[in-house]
Amino acid sequence: MRLRGENGVSGSRRPVLTVVATAVAVVAGVVRYAVPAVVPVLERAPDAPQEWWRWMTSLLVQTLGVHQMLGNLVTLALVGFVAERLLGRARWVLLFVAGTAGGQVAAFVQGEPGGGSSIAICGLAGGVLVALLTASGPVPRLPAQVVTFYVVALTGWGLGGFRGVGLAVLLATVGLLAVRLTGRFDADRVGLWGAVVCTGVLAAVGDLHGVSLASGAAAMVLTRMIELRQRARRISG
Repeated sequence: MRLRGENGVSGSRRPVLTVVATAVAVVAGVVRYAVPAVVPVLERAPDAPQEWWRWMTSLLVQTLGVHQMLGNLVTLALVGFVAERLLGRARWVLLFVAGTAGGQVAAFVQGEPGGGSSIAICGLAGGVLVALLTASGPVPRLPAQVVTFYVVALTGWGLGGFRGVGLAVLLATVGLLAVRLTGRFDADRVGLWGAVVCTGVLAAVGDLHGVSLASGAAAMVLTRMIELRQRARRISG
């Protein structure tokens, strides 16, 4: 699979979707605190499946507080930028939707209310993870590190809250630095495979982020299979 640009993020196309999504998230964050009454109207409500609009509007309300809002804004900008420049706008939309759908279905099955855009961001991250691991040539460092540390931080959060995030990021940093110093392995690729393991752990414990990461990865795998089949047909034809 060929990535856009030699370093994976240097394509000429501007990350319009990421800018728009981040701007919408900023506006939604302001409204969420200026008019708190909108939260129960927009958040996920598993006991009211007929209110279909919540499947999308729950992405706009960060129900856990300021730390969730700031965290999701930063990671949406970073992961969204990497995904859009690396894979293009069509795939960005596909992965965004895949992550959202997977996370929302899991939330409704588990009866988990709330909201937040992290499940959509996870769809983007899962897709980028697959794209980087299946691409030919060396792994571009910036996208690899953004996705690796995002997934590691999510795993730490899911298993241990704030302390878990700090510990997970610290261990990943030390571990990857040690791998890089040995010079025997590609540290960025090792980090990506570590993110795959983390995704499996989160999905296994029923964490919505793990489900959304897996959904984005599955969407990217399916896309890759279709591309390979189309290429084979062109060659044989």
